[in-house]
Amino acid sequence: MLATAAAVLAGCGGGASSSTTSDASGDLDPTAILRVTASAPTRNLDPYMQTSYGGWGYLTPVFDRLTVVDENGDLQPALAESWEFAPDGSYLELKLRQGVAFHDGAPFDAAAVAANIERGKTMEGSTVVAALKNITSVDVVDDSTVRLQLAPGTGVELPGVFSSNVGMMVSPKAIEAKADLRNNPGQSGSGAYVVTAYVPEESVTLARADGTNWDPEAGKVAGMEFKWISDASTRLNGLKTGATDLSWVSSANEIVEANSLSKSGTLDVTEVPFRNVLGVFMRAQGDLAKPEVRQAVASAIDPAAISALFSDTCTPNRQLYPAGSWAADPSYQYPYQFDLEKAKSLVQAAGGAKVTLTFAAGTNTEKPANVIQSTLSQAGIDAELNPVPNTQNEPRYIAGDFQSMVSNSFSPKVDPAETVNTFVTGPYDLANGNPQIAELAAKAANPTLSQDERAPMYHEIWDLTLKEAMFVPICNQTNATISTAKVVGTENMPWVNLGIFDVRHVGITK
Repeated sequence: MLATAAAVLAGCGGGASSSTTSDASGDLDPTAILRVTASAPTRNLDPYMQTSYGGWGYLTPVFDRLTVVDENGDLQPALAESWEFAPDGSYLELKLRQGVAFHDGAPFDAAAVAANIERGKTMEGSTVVAALKNITSVDVVDDSTVRLQLAPGTGVELPGVFSSNVGMMVSPKAIEAKADLRNNPGQSGSGAYVVTAYVPEESVTLARADGTNWDPEAGKVAGMEFKWISDASTRLNGLKTGATDLSWVSSANEIVEANSLSKSGTLDVTEVPFRNVLGVFMRAQGDLAKPEVRQAVASAIDPAAISALFSDTCTPNRQLYPAGSWAADPSYQYPYQFDLEKAKSLVQAAGGAKVTLTFAAGTNTEKPANVIQSTLSQAGIDAELNPVPNTQNEPRYIAGDFQSMVSNSFSPKVDPAETVNTFVTGPYDLANGNPQIAELAAKAANPTLSQDERAPMYHEIWDLTLKEAMFVPICNQTNATISTAKVVGTENMPWVNLGIFDVRHVGITK
């Protein structure tokens, strides 16, 4: 059975930029500058050298992608108008949008896709090597058709992967010149904007590119100014004083204040639940090598108590995929519901337990970590807190330095095969080496299968994974998009449920 793109986006066939179109809220101002503040920094501007997804949002107006996702995380066409796998799964064929050019005049075509994939696989410092590893070679069928040859039984996640920085296309002229895109992308993108100024970990300034863009919804403002401001209250104050047009907050205090300002008509606020799941990651180290201790930890955590810390803006969730996703199991029941007496019994059976809880100091995981420490202590677990800098907790946990981690970094991907590769059998090893999970994962990643055929296998994978109790899902926090009344196009913004943003289609009214 062929897996194919569901549909081509209506109105994406070309034409003039929509910078002169109007919106229901009023006529758009094509001369406006959109001022944006974000919580995550951008450390460089090369799509293939991104070390975290916090930097993706700064790049989407500059570099078009092969695919995109909508506000629900569902896959949509972009530079690739459609895609399908070979009947035997041996390749993925992309049909490319015609008439697209990079800002330096180079055409976007199959050869450009091949050059980008080669760059991603071979460039020194590339962070997308693992994402492209299942592509064994690239065949240029014609200018608008490219075939990605795949290792047997792999590659099903690639259409979804191409909606991230992995699918951002760079001009083959820049690739051939080995241009250093980290600080100056120049004319190497094909998006509606070009970079005019950049200060790493501080600010990015964009201007609308000359000519027209293939996407009629892009290019609504004359330019964009991004600033990195880590403190949520400072970002909110920027909106209140008029220094900022658009930002996001997820801290409970700021969400409550933003909603109050919204009711008074001062600001526009749109709330969405995070796709990311706040939870506790564990490694089979020390006493956590004992299944009963991990089960005790899971049974001692009360999602309602954690949600109360966030003024009920962290919705309890005990599975890995959000409701409504084809990979979610609507009938799933988490095996370790909050039961302090059961936790005590498990600890006693294990002969006691000692656990170290790592968390990123100064972030919104600090209070949950303290509450979890308290409930673990009530269950008889000697729980010690280990605060570390925000830049250290994730990479050091992946490296195996920490026994456990309170984090909201579990982020289910567009395709569950990538989720498995990243979190279940990959560096987080939530499968705990379970061979049944590995076998199911290999079967479910077969690109010749339909979603309906794959879904039950992923439901079983999630069940087996959570029974290992290497991860305890707790709740989904809330992210609020905050803007002035003149900003339009924020209600259906992609990636907001990941804590990042895609502002390509945002505009400002006169």
